[in-house]
Amino acid sequence: MTKLLLVEDEFLVRLGLKTFIPWEEFGFELIGEAVDGLDALTILADKPCDLLITDISMPNMDGITLMERVKERYPHIKILILSNYNDFQYVQRALQLGASDYILKLTMQPEELQAKLQQIRVEIEDERKKQEETLQLNRTAFQFRQEITIEKHLRDLMTIRYSTREADELSQEYEKLLPPFPWTVSIMKIDRYEFVVEENRFKSEKLLRFSVMNILREIMRKYKEGHIVELDGGRFGMISGMGAEPMLLEMTECIQRYLKLPVYFGTYSPVERVYDLHEAYRFAEEALLGRFYDDSNRVIHYREQMFVDQALPVSSQEVFLDLMARQDQHALQNAIRNMADAYLEDKISRPYPELVRERFLQIVHLFEVFLLHKGGDLYSIMPYEGKYPHHVVRTSESFQEISIWLSGWIAVFFEYVRATTVHQPRPEIQAVQRMIEEKYSTSFKMSDLAKEVNFTEPYLSSLFKKETGETMIEYMIRIRMKKAREMLKDPNVKIYEIADAIGYSDPNYFAKLFKKIEGIYPQEYRKRYIH
Repeated sequence: MTKLLLVEDEFLVRLGLKTFIPWEEFGFELIGEAVDGLDALTILADKPCDLLITDISMPNMDGITLMERVKERYPHIKILILSNYNDFQYVQRALQLGASDYILKLTMQPEELQAKLQQIRVEIEDERKKQEETLQLNRTAFQFRQEITIEKHLRDLMTIRYSTREADELSQEYEKLLPPFPWTVSIMKIDRYEFVVEENRFKSEKLLRFSVMNILREIMRKYKEGHIVELDGGRFGMISGMGAEPMLLEMTECIQRYLKLPVYFGTYSPVERVYDLHEAYRFAEEALLGRFYDDSNRVIHYREQMFVDQALPVSSQEVFLDLMARQDQHALQNAIRNMADAYLEDKISRPYPELVRERFLQIVHLFEVFLLHKGGDLYSIMPYEGKYPHHVVRTSESFQEISIWLSGWIAVFFEYVRATTVHQPRPEIQAVQRMIEEKYSTSFKMSDLAKEVNFTEPYLSSLFKKETGETMIEYMIRIRMKKAREMLKDPNVKIYEIADAIGYSDPNYFAKLFKKIEGIYPQEYRKRYIH
């Protein structure tokens, strides 16, 4: 209802206005009557009002002075002026002060007044609606800024060790926005995140993360507690109350249903204070490593001594090398499967996944050593299922994936061994190989190589592939990556300098290409594998 105050010193006019207008039917509530401006201000001080109908000529305080006071104190109130013929100058002044309209008392008809009132009521409702929309926008913007701020602090509290004092200060600052203790801290990871990004089903990595975050937030609102923060590498961190598993399971189901993405959670509880977030985050991360051994459990709870710092040793290296020499594919595949199966035995403590990856890398290294003695190169073997051995071992989500892939790759390995044993490229192709090895760091053209051996470029490309099993581009990349691995041994050489030295003007492109083969970026390769 639109609240209205009637200000008129003439009793009969007030009575007429009250009786011949059905106020409630038109959506108005008459909050009172005043005989002059002072009386009106007293009423306005006690009651909210939307519309003021006032005479101009009144004792004590006239309508013009009342308007000035009202506009100063209650600028939202609309004003309709009641006037006489001889009040025209006052009417002009009233309109200048912001009166919505005026009506002549002597000629006033109910229909005319009703029309003006309806018009003003529509204006009031429109303005009220706009004010509500503005308030909602401001409220939403404030909440958004608050969420951004609290998310930033929570992300820092998880990933960085704060002092007790700093953590306590943040706890007090956001006390009303945080769920009551104790908390559950969870980390969610999108399975095979790098593949999902490369697949480009979501058009951009930003849109992918946005879509996942929307689902997570919607479900968290349903449970009415907690906060979510975006981390790196397709991971999201969150805090919630105890007993969070039903919510986490619903999140996994919805992301699978709507985005066709498998996700896993690592969780830790209870967390009794903000200061403990960092340690809880590390424990939740460790719980998430359980995915490496078992992909059936989507929510993995942290427990003490989940992993040990020692992995089973690789069986005799001589045995592996002997099996390679005898080209016993079946026995090699069984050896790898047996190694993987050993980690599933109940009596065997499960090592940290990185230690198991190191064991598999040792096996890959044995294949590499064998080929070096034969004059071959592991990196010249064609990718199996579009992947290289080092990349698979370092990036696969589970040890079963590594075992299965390596078992299949062994057949490709022996095909390469047989091909290089019985066949040597013809002299022209060997000459091209030498030229690529000499010019790999320059921007040479394949057509120039073709001219050197008196072949057309298409014929050379076809012959090179037939003779070596790889394209000239693949051969050049292999030579460049070999040089890059050598240069990474020198910690004084910058990554961009290595990229430039081997023929890549764009360090980012070089890094992505390196990761496709090795499974890690150059900087990480240097840190982890060059001592």
